[in-house]
Amino acid sequence: MQQQHQRSHRGKCCSVKNTLLGASTLLLLAPYLNCNNACYNGDTGRRFVGGVVMVQSFSPTSPLTQPRMSLPSRSSSFTTHSTKQTGLVVKSDEMNIQSTNHLNTVNGMIFRRTNFQKQRSTSLVRMQMVKKDNNDNKNEKENNGDESKTSMIISKLPPEMVDFVKKLVAKFLNILPGLKIAVISATVGAVLTFVAIFAPIYDEIDATTESVTLFETILYDLDQRYVDKVDTQKLFETGVSAMLRSLDPYTEFEGKSDAEAMTETVSGRYAGVGLVISGATLRDGIDIPDDDLTDVAIGGESTNEGGSKLLPKDALNDQKRLNQKESLDDKTPVTRNDIDKDDLLAEDEKEERLNKRRAMARVKDQGIRVVSAFEGYAFDYGMRVGDKIVAIDGKPITDKTSVEDVRNMLRGTPQTTVDVTFLRDGVEGENTVSLPRQTVRIPDVKLAALVGDPKEGMGYISLTGFAANAGLEVRNSIIGLQRLAENASGGERSLQGLVLDLRGNPGGLLTSAVDVASLLVPKGSDIVSARGRGFPGVVYRSQVDPVLDPQTKLVVLVNSQTASAAEIVSGAVQDLDVGVIVGNERTFGKGLVQNVEDLPYNTALKYTVAKYYTPSGRCIQSTNYKEGGGLNAKDNGRYEAQKVKDKDKSVFYTKNGREVKDGGGVEADFKISPPKASLLEITLLRSGVYTDYAAEWSKKNELTSGFAIDDATFRDFKNFVMAKQKEGDIKLEAVYAEPIKDLKKVLKESGYKVSSKELDQLQANIIRDIQKDFDKYESDIKEDIGQNILARYLPERMLIQRGVKSDKQVNAALDLIKDGEKFDKILARTGNVREGIVGGSTFNTAAAGKLLDEDEFAAKFSLKW
Repeated sequence: MQQQHQRSHRGKCCSVKNTLLGASTLLLLAPYLNCNNACYNGDTGRRFVGGVVMVQSFSPTSPLTQPRMSLPSRSSSFTTHSTKQTGLVVKSDEMNIQSTNHLNTVNGMIFRRTNFQKQRSTSLVRMQMVKKDNNDNKNEKENNGDESKTSMIISKLPPEMVDFVKKLVAKFLNILPGLKIAVISATVGAVLTFVAIFAPIYDEIDATTESVTLFETILYDLDQRYVDKVDTQKLFETGVSAMLRSLDPYTEFEGKSDAEAMTETVSGRYAGVGLVISGATLRDGIDIPDDDLTDVAIGGESTNEGGSKLLPKDALNDQKRLNQKESLDDKTPVTRNDIDKDDLLAEDEKEERLNKRRAMARVKDQGIRVVSAFEGYAFDYGMRVGDKIVAIDGKPITDKTSVEDVRNMLRGTPQTTVDVTFLRDGVEGENTVSLPRQTVRIPDVKLAALVGDPKEGMGYISLTGFAANAGLEVRNSIIGLQRLAENASGGERSLQGLVLDLRGNPGGLLTSAVDVASLLVPKGSDIVSARGRGFPGVVYRSQVDPVLDPQTKLVVLVNSQTASAAEIVSGAVQDLDVGVIVGNERTFGKGLVQNVEDLPYNTALKYTVAKYYTPSGRCIQSTNYKEGGGLNAKDNGRYEAQKVKDKDKSVFYTKNGREVKDGGGVEADFKISPPKASLLEITLLRSGVYTDYAAEWSKKNELTSGFAIDDATFRDFKNFVMAKQKEGDIKLEAVYAEPIKDLKKVLKESGYKVSSKELDQLQANIIRDIQKDFDKYESDIKEDIGQNILARYLPERMLIQRGVKSDKQVNAALDLIKDGEKFDKILARTGNVREGIVGGSTFNTAAAGKLLDEDEFAAKFSLKW
């Protein structure tokens, strides 16, 4: 019916056009003809729209048979059709298939058409041809009637109007050829321009379409025909994870829970009660070894030292591996055939079973415990570090209740409450508190306080992240310290020095790093720039006066775990010579920018989009990543990582002309080594014996105002450790235990029993030597004991403030601030400035000039509070 209606109207229009007064009829009778201001010239496909001729590439009566895509299949095939004019998919109404805008292989959807549908389509075409002949005869009769009606209407019009319309039409027909040429030329030019612009994009989309289609076809076939039932969701996540793992350690697919954790990390807030918990679970009744004890955080903070969302474990491992200067070659030992290997296997299995039993006992004893309680939230309601959660809203916590389960029970809608039942060492019986659920804000500034003599006006800020509110928190902290310094000196002086502690800061939001830097650097200074292949070049520039007084000496503390956004701040401070970078070594060296893109079904994609550059023009990325993967990939298709070599590093210059280099993080201006932890301290920290002793101490003692670890407490701790060693709960020689064990195994397989006995003696000697370290490192061990005991009573802020007093690097930074001459000499403020360096934030060097040239058309961001 729709095709018949269109042919009828085309016949009416064309018959009117062939009369002398047809032009006037178009003006007068357009509302009655209802042809949508278009006129078709028969069935030639020539269409007039607003005076522009458009030639269709198909016949109105023939089916659209230009294939868009066709893929072979074992049992069926599918083909989609489209017109070149619109790019939309068009299908015949008689085929009972609806037209859809989303019929596109880019989205991975597959459409299949059966042979029955093909045969039916052919028969429908034949039926349409018969209908066309009947319709043509009918149209001729209708056209004759239309001409008589038109003549009657024109006869009733005034002669003056008819003459005027005739002249107007005649003049229009005279200029019509010129208009045709102009319009056709403009149309051809537009088409060529469109093709030139979008042809490369089409090729790229077409290549992506092929990969997407293959991936979906493989997934579909596995889901339908694999011998056993498969989990397509798990297969999809495995495939995507492997694909992204071939690029770099920072590019990854975030599932629903991971995406939520990432959002909490960068926003610094979540809905909960303000607790960080950890624990282990006996999965499916099978006990797990010590190294599988998992720490899971509530509130977006991770207690796991093996990496985080911002600084993944793979990136940490790459750095550690690439920084190692020496490695041992793996060699296959020669094995004698006369050794009974079954005995060796039996011995290993026996030791493994013993370790599992110990791990089970430890898991049952540990349960789900509080690692941290935030001030203003759960801490204010009575929860403390070390509390063992035994029930939530009356529901008991069992051995098989996971940390994730407890996490979900604690969270919920704000303005509601949850009852938490817990056990506390030193307190008899169970205790229950009602905690309100609310929007918990995780502060990035853990401590802002005056250190040393308040009258000296020395401030300290501990900044542990760069979430959304980091800039505001640092701003308020600086203003607060300035007021405290003025009050402490009776109004005589303001803040004299500031130590900004970025040690262990894994980074965060790029914009938050810019916010913090703008508080410290002069107005008009370039803070950082970023550019990538598909990332528009941007330069972040401060257009506000710094909150920190330029007369206040600034020191930034860094270490090897200072990364990403923290390096942006460090790099800006160093390149602009507004402060001294203090530390033992270079920072981590992460000069990459990631974008977090929300995906359907509450998932997200985090991927690298750009590299960032400090004000001098250097990129501090320390590791080059090369894409891995492919059918013949090595190392499971993982990316290749290579450390930037010293010979490949370029020299840049700060504002005052000091030399700095790229390709390896931010190097400290003033190097102070932190106190080195002894082997004994490392072993005690990893074993968790400090936490266990703090629990035992709390059962027998009460915290007093003059708390200190005396000699009696130290001896008690030493006896506690040795008892654990004797029972096998800890191994003081743990660092050497695995190498000695492997060597023993090799010696037994080779039949060298005497050498194996000598290793036993060596292990005993190692234990005795480690025990002597108790006396050698007594002061450091006492400090660790005290911190773990106080963690059960005091908030995190007070623990950090207590630790700062004995921090070697913090004290060295304060001494540097007090020594004004030395401080200025490091920053080359004594007149020894490189010739050619000008003031402001634009550096007159070749390297910096290159950066500015490349970013000439970059967007400039003006940052204001």
